Amino acid sequence: MHIQPTARRVSILLIIAALILPAAVSAEQLTTVAVVDIDEVYNSFYRDSQGVRELERLRQEYQEEIDREVDQLEELEERRAQAQDRGTQRRIDQLTQEIEELERYLQELTRRRRQQLEERQESLLSDDFFRQMQEAIQFVAESEGYTVILRSDSDGLQWWSVEVDISDLVVNRLIQVADR
Repeated sequence: MHIQPTARRVSILLIIAALILPAAVSAEQLTTVAVVDIDEVYNSFYRDSQGVRELERLRQEYQEEIDREVDQLEELEERRAQAQDRGTQRRIDQLTQEIEELERYLQELTRRRRQQLEERQESLLSDDFFRQMQEAIQFVAESEGYTVILRSDSDGLQWWSVEVDISDLVVNRLIQVADR
């Protein structure tokens, strides 16, 4: 009879251990989070490519075009102020109308140019590049022990330490793979 209670105690202890051990092990598995800046990876990896140089040239060209229109708008506003000083209402009304038309045009031009640049940038970001980048992110995450990788431009992501930013590691991995 003495053996049976001991066997029962061992069985109970084994069951308790079986229940507690997974909880203890899972408590030790901490989630480690890293952040990657996709734009930084893209710009760093492709900064010397023809496509990126063309995109930057277009960006500068579009900005100069917008700046010329802004200068023209400022000139019209200055002429309107002079007309107000002279008290010529008809000229004031004419300049006000020109200013309003130019402001609408400038808003539309800015929207259209921004859209064109975004479309050009998206065409540069081919599926192949995204596949390579995803593989590089996965490699870095697994080799560095991260369990979650967040994009730095994600909504709700307010702050992170530079220590968890793996963007440079991803760029280095892309360069490493490209050199093969």
